[in-house]
Amino acid sequence: MTHSISRPATPEGLFLWVMHRFSDTFAEHAIIKGGMAMRLLDCPRSTTHIDYIFVPFDSKKVIRKQIEAVLSELQEAEIQVEMHSKMLRAEIRLDDAAIQLEANVALECEATPISTGAFAMQQGQPAQVVRIMSPNLALAHKLAAWNERRLIRDLYDCCFFISRLGEMPEMDALAARLAKVQSRIPALKSCTSMTLVEFATALKDVVAELTQSEVEAELGGLVPQEELAGLALRMKSTLITGLQPFPCGCISSACSPNI
Repeated sequence: MTHSISRPATPEGLFLWVMHRFSDTFAEHAIIKGGMAMRLLDCPRSTTHIDYIFVPFDSKKVIRKQIEAVLSELQEAEIQVEMHSKMLRAEIRLDDAAIQLEANVALECEATPISTGAFAMQQGQPAQVVRIMSPNLALAHKLAAWNERRLIRDLYDCCFFISRLGEMPEMDALAARLAKVQSRIPALKSCTSMTLVEFATALKDVVAELTQSEVEAELGGLVPQEELAGLALRMKSTLITGLQPFPCGCISSACSPNI
């Protein structure tokens, strides 16, 4: 299928073109994750990246040539592809628009089909079915990502999965990530693994101290202004009560009742 892109290009137009062309080329082997997957689930948070996981592969080198071949179809675009230890990264620039694509590989990844729906309609393009990481698995990885980065943005994403989609984390995936903690935060550099209870305690401590000013400082510009009012309180409520069914009661037992 041939996909056109409106000119001058916009970031949203580039995102849509990549999603549709990758779906055509890679079919079920290309799975969207991260912020763009959440956009397709009607999350209001903006993103400048589109993240993929390709299955079933054990090396990023296997997919590099195919990715470069697809991106080369964007006439007049500047494409720069680099291999990093943890991912393949592509910078895509066309007209005054620029986006970043990050890709990794796995032997398996639970995914679900979803329409590009309203996102495509906003670009004046027909919708198409793509695949995104299953929400419960995505939540597990978001919790693990927060643990390693301690970004409020990650907590916001977790709240979206819990409060708006009613998801609980896929526990095997979360436990596997906690068994191999990889953090650049000075306080966590010496921490190579965590138990679920240790993780729950860390989450409780941070959530208890979360302030509205911190939320606005990090999420301002990423979510609509009307979403910010009272967001810290809503995030606290979601994270404290939404994860109560955590296995072994580790969230509820780690949380003191006076939070």
